[in-house]
Amino acid sequence: MTKVLLATDGSAHSVRAAQALRALAGKDPSVHVTVFHVVPLPDIPNPAAAGAYLPAAPAPDTYAEVQASRALTVTVAALGLPPDRVRQCHVIGVPGEAILAEARQGKYDLIVVGRRGLSPLRELFLGSVSQAVLHGASCPVLIVP
Repeated sequence: MTKVLLATDGSAHSVRAAQALRALAGKDPSVHVTVFHVVPLPDIPNPAAAGAYLPAAPAPDTYAEVQASRALTVTVAALGLPPDRVRQCHVIGVPGEAILAEARQGKYDLIVVGRRGLSPLRELFLGSVSQAVLHGASCPVLIVP
């Protein structure tokens, strides 16, 4: 069995990644896919500087749950594999770090991500999830443009 981690944010780039994976894995019944979404942590100013208490893990809000559900639903539909070959999962965290942690923990054979196509300047300042995954993964990574 081949285990594939398909990271998604629900964007058109993620849909293209799912479609590319479907073309590669659609006829191979040994391929099982985990569709994985990361709800990004909210931007919170430094609470320690203000003397505020910050819980260890922020509780998910309704909006984040709806966004995660939407991203997973859209991507699973584009993937088009039988339900017994697809698992859905979402977490709250920093996207690149969370994808790498899931890949290590789940011992995946391949990670598939879409590339958002940030401009070189934006990518320099903001970073890139696909770049973080590519450079931090211990298994092959397929980046779909």
